[in-house]
Amino acid sequence: MTYLNDVHGIIIGGVQAYVGDECVHDYNGNLIQLIDNPPQDREHLVNIPRAHGAHKVASFLREYGADVEVIDYAFAWHLEEWKDLWKSRYNSKTLFLCISAAFRQSSLFLWQFVDWVKNNYPHITIIGGTQSIDKLLPYKLDWYVFGYGEYAMLELIKNIKDGTPGKMEYYEVGDRKIINCQEHYKAFPKKSMKISYENRDFIKDWEILPMEWSRGCIFRCAFCTYPTLGVRDDHSRDENDLYEEMIENYERWGTKHYALSDETVNDYHKKLERYAKVIKKLPFKPRFGGYCRGDIIAATDKHWDTYIELGFTNHFYGIESLHHPSAKAVGKGMDSGRLKEGLLKFKEYIMKNHDFYAGHISLIAGLPHETEKTLDEGNAWLKKYWKDNFTAIGILSINLPLYVGKYAHVAKKLATISLIDDNPESYGYKIDGEIRKSGLWITDKMSNQEYMKDHPLNHQIQKGKEDEVSKRVQVSWTNNVGLTMKDGMEWLKKNGSVLTSGTLPTWSLAEYLIDPSLKYTDMMLKSDKRDRIMTYNDGRYMEDENLMTNYAKQIDPKEPLWDKGKDSWSNLNKWFWKEPHTGAYVVPRPPPLDLRGRGALAENEGTIFTSAGFNTAITFKQRKKNYINDYIRNKINA
Repeated sequence: MTYLNDVHGIIIGGVQAYVGDECVHDYNGNLIQLIDNPPQDREHLVNIPRAHGAHKVASFLREYGADVEVIDYAFAWHLEEWKDLWKSRYNSKTLFLCISAAFRQSSLFLWQFVDWVKNNYPHITIIGGTQSIDKLLPYKLDWYVFGYGEYAMLELIKNIKDGTPGKMEYYEVGDRKIINCQEHYKAFPKKSMKISYENRDFIKDWEILPMEWSRGCIFRCAFCTYPTLGVRDDHSRDENDLYEEMIENYERWGTKHYALSDETVNDYHKKLERYAKVIKKLPFKPRFGGYCRGDIIAATDKHWDTYIELGFTNHFYGIESLHHPSAKAVGKGMDSGRLKEGLLKFKEYIMKNHDFYAGHISLIAGLPHETEKTLDEGNAWLKKYWKDNFTAIGILSINLPLYVGKYAHVAKKLATISLIDDNPESYGYKIDGEIRKSGLWITDKMSNQEYMKDHPLNHQIQKGKEDEVSKRVQVSWTNNVGLTMKDGMEWLKKNGSVLTSGTLPTWSLAEYLIDPSLKYTDMMLKSDKRDRIMTYNDGRYMEDENLMTNYAKQIDPKEPLWDKGKDSWSNLNKWFWKEPHTGAYVVPRPPPLDLRGRGALAENEGTIFTSAGFNTAITFKQRKKNYINDYIRNKINA
């Protein structure tokens, strides 16, 4: 199949904003920079893995002869680097530029580059692919692909090449052309989900790579906005297809570890058993991390040996609430006592039969029936029984859909709204008012221009007629037992958004370039793995010279950053945080003790602790930053 052998294109993935690099577009396609002076370094977010969706689509198009290159780590590129890359790749066969964004896409330099291509190469077709179509609609692109996009992209590229794009099945929303892959070009069930990487992808030896076992989620949780929900039957890949991908990656780069992108990994046990048989045939022992239902694990202890056989020991549990009425109200029906008991027994079982376990519990503050008291009770249990693993909590976000104009007739088909968003009153919520955000979120009560007129960056907005597209507004709320959104935010401010941090602060480990000599047990917080970071006395952090010296030696054993005999503190700012009141240095640099950070550090009798995993993250941060810099240079010069 080579009917695209005269087509060249680029797919950009891994799009996510980092601090100081955030931007939005208004609905006329005008770029609005939210930070006046974005930083020029790349150390803010080093945790984004490879662009899974981009690589899947590219691998599929190559089967039909197309020359498609994937660009990873989009957030880390500067505008001039994007231009240099484009100039080095553009040729007479270049047909399209695609932006693959699973959820968020607000990297300033990337969108500046897209606008530059649009202005200087107007014949190039610019496509946006996403699982959250409302996130891309404000951007002025030529096509929008919603959902799993392999077959849609194949047909679109073929028709653009032939000059017949009008033959495509799509919705018209104002002047936007939207392909709904769930209706027009379904990409699952799909037995082959293999990614074939190229040498020009510059995969790092031993790098953790993304992988997919199956598509769709059979559950329909009330808070979830993912578009492929409530899908019945097992839509998993062929066993031989899985085996071939793992063997290929192992032989080329030594890859053993994978981050699974499946909506729910453990929805069907027969699927896990099939893949366990595949694992037994491999010449190595792999490790997997992914999203899974904690209640299924707790209820099926007879199947726990399968998780060991798979090497599936990194779990993201969407528990949502440890208060049973709250969890039940949103689709997590298992009794909380039984769930907690099951998770603890499962953790113990994994640790007895494997060298590593990471259980990341995700919670939502503000669900029905939740109060500050029930939040405190759940937090107390976590601090006592889950301190050796990771727990994060966020506030419930309710976004009311306001469908207008030409969009109304297809709004539901393209909706990425939750059941709660669709009808908050049925879950007991009282809507208290709007939360206004610049640019992307606008109301039906005023135009975007009117909404932004008092914004300090309003001079960047050009006046013009606004298209009729989907408009949603985030709202403040009061739940059915009187907890307000403000109450929930205050609770988070007091307790932190990270409640326990025993393992690495992410469940999948996908962001780290793993040293094969690293022992995973060293990443765990155990009784003998606690490192004293700092003491807290009268509101001031006090330095621990011995600890700082040891950390400096670990970071750079040949040339320690801290040496009493030299200029002691000249090089510490890179790795250590300086207390502003006393001038004392502490290590590692702690997050601000506010809404984002206080819960990230465990405190006991005046001493603040952090986990071995957190310390490992500090060390690997620089390694990943350096690798991304090398990756960009290699890409431009390839």
